[in-house]
Amino acid sequence: MKIYSPKYKFYQNKSWLFLAITICVFSLLHSQSFAVNPLKETLASIQEKAFDGDAYYQGVLALYHKHGERGLSIDLEEANRWARMSAEKKGALGLATLAALELEKGNIPKGRFLYDEAYLHTNLRKLGGQNDPLALYCLGMMEIDNPPSNIPKALRHLEESATAGFSTAQATLGMIYFTGIGTAKNSSLAINWCSKASKAKLPLGMFYLGMAYAVGDGLPMNDEIAMRWIHAAASRELAMAQLVLGMKLAQGDGISKNLPLAIQWLRRSSQKGSADAALQLRRYENLLARTDLAPVSYQVPNSQSSLQQNVTKSISRNLHDSNQTTPSSDIDVSKVIQEEVLPEEELIDLTIFDTPNDPSLPLLNLGLDNYKQSKFIDAKFYFEKAAAGNNPEAIRYLGILYFLGQGVTIDYKNATTYFEKGKKLGDLESARYLRILKQFKE
Repeated sequence: MKIYSPKYKFYQNKSWLFLAITICVFSLLHSQSFAVNPLKETLASIQEKAFDGDAYYQGVLALYHKHGERGLSIDLEEANRWARMSAEKKGALGLATLAALELEKGNIPKGRFLYDEAYLHTNLRKLGGQNDPLALYCLGMMEIDNPPSNIPKALRHLEESATAGFSTAQATLGMIYFTGIGTAKNSSLAINWCSKASKAKLPLGMFYLGMAYAVGDGLPMNDEIAMRWIHAAASRELAMAQLVLGMKLAQGDGISKNLPLAIQWLRRSSQKGSADAALQLRRYENLLARTDLAPVSYQVPNSQSSLQQNVTKSISRNLHDSNQTTPSSDIDVSKVIQEEVLPEEELIDLTIFDTPNDPSLPLLNLGLDNYKQSKFIDAKFYFEKAAAGNNPEAIRYLGILYFLGQGVTIDYKNATTYFEKGKKLGDLESARYLRILKQFKE
């Protein structure tokens, strides 16, 4: 029989209180220590979790496909698909990515509505509070593109994300400091952040590093290095880089004039929704028969624009401003030149641009038209004709046909042969397919 003791009851209650506090503190520490960080996971792990239906990782894949993270080429259709799957479950990253995609298409009210949904009705702010680098990036972009804008707060979010190692945030900071949109232009910071992103093969970082060399902004002007970086970004499907590459080829700006190849790049950019590329594509297609073309500037239509659209306008001004001076920089220029040039397997052979009347281009385009219609046998016929003229894209597509068994029996050996040939001709996508193919063969 127990004797009631107030003192015993006090210590008993105190013990339970201590235990409850201990559990809460442990849970808090545990949640912070083991917070999700996709930057520390493999792409295969992220894809597996996304395929299993995890809304967070579906949003991660959406961001990765949108910006070309982890060696992926930019693929807005895939980005949209994963973002929608995530958004259906109120996934924060998915909704934020959908918002950004809508803004870039010019659907301003819808994009801002989706940003509000992501901010108010998902765990985006909570993830940001846990220092999730992808959530911090989304919050930063939201502060820029969703009024009322707060640039200092946006830069803080982006810098936290960039410092954590998110390449897209690094390249975005570089883009902002390069163009001086919303804040003071700072060439040193721009080059610093773009260099970090370029090491991770992020298209936007490579493009702006190329632009720095192209216009002599904080780095010595060097057309050859500039074209390597811009071409690398364009090959990874960055529409802005494809537009600039097409314009440079059309005008002979920093490289030999090549109108047929210019039209090819402008077409690729236009197919990704670039209104500027569509305008220039029509113009240069109409002038294809002429041999002497005057330089033509391009302008973004006057309308409400996202950050991405605004920087395109700034790039346009930089490309055509012949009186631009080179700002001072505290970056070690020699170090950038030596360390930031693409690895050997990524370098392109600039002589592939010097084919003013490449007869393989019409054949390649016929092959591409048939391929898009799933007429693989006809596509193969035209690709083979274009490949005979060493057209790297046609050679790559022949590799794809054998890799996927489209119109032919799957043959990894033949696919490897074509991809290796495309790689030697400077086709970055062939190099990427070789890496993918290696995984299938293992």
